Amino acid sequence: MILLAVGLILCAVAFVLVLDAILRPAASRRASLRRVASYAEMQAAPRPQTVKRPGFLETVVPFLSRVAVRLTPRAQSNQLESRLAAAGVRRVNAQQFRAIKMTVGILGVLAGFAIGGFGLGGLLLAALLLAGALVVPDWMLVRLQRDRAQRLSAYLAQAIDQIAISLEAGLGFDAAISYFVRRSKSPLVPEFRIMLSQVRMGEPRTEALKGLAERVPSDEMRNFVQTLVQSEGVGISRAAILRNQATDLRARRQLAAEERAQKAPVKMLFPIVLFILPVMFVFILGPAIPQASKLVGS
Repeated sequence: MILLAVGLILCAVAFVLVLDAILRPAASRRASLRRVASYAEMQAAPRPQTVKRPGFLETVVPFLSRVAVRLTPRAQSNQLESRLAAAGVRRVNAQQFRAIKMTVGILGVLAGFAIGGFGLGGLLLAALLLAGALVVPDWMLVRLQRDRAQRLSAYLAQAIDQIAISLEAGLGFDAAISYFVRRSKSPLVPEFRIMLSQVRMGEPRTEALKGLAERVPSDEMRNFVQTLVQSEGVGISRAAILRNQATDLRARRQLAAEERAQKAPVKMLFPIVLFILPVMFVFILGPAIPQASKLVGS
């Protein structure tokens, strides 16, 4: 009985030793891996980069842009980016604008042949629609450019006053522009911010000012830029010049308002004669016409 108990104990000890011999390498490997992971992060192998093929729009837009350049006069194609910026069109670049023109032209040609057939009438209609597709977007761009310039120029006198006050307070010209950009809520702030960023990037101040005049193509802005460019080389006090220019801008605006007020009666004359006076005659003379006809008949 004692020998049986001793034999069972020895078998249990042997089983434990065998399990320890089997499991110890795995435990040591796991401990080694934990130490390695604590020493350095294990990163996944980088995936091979795949070359992305150009999409449909990335292929069609440059092609249509090149075709539109060939069909559009060179004078209208030059400086298209600046014209789009002057018109306030920020979401469409020059290439996309030309592609839109060409797409509208192609649709116009197809619509012309679909409406007029494949004869002479359809050919003339298609040519007319194609010419309109090439000319009308440029005309609309010029109209937007002029309207935006007039709208922004209305705030120029106020902006000049604020810049002049900063100059009189002792700030430099760039610091005055920066203060105006940070504190003012004028619609001219984005344009002055672009000019200030160009100067900070190393572009000459005169070129940045000329770019401002190109983005806001109005007579008031051109005079403002020309005054600053001339004072840049002469060294005249800019504060006094800007004060006088703001006063001159307000005087010109008042004269323009008086001129429009004087033209208003002449412009109102034709609608009054065509639309208002006939109605008044109908209401005034209408009841008298039947009585006059009875008198004439009797």
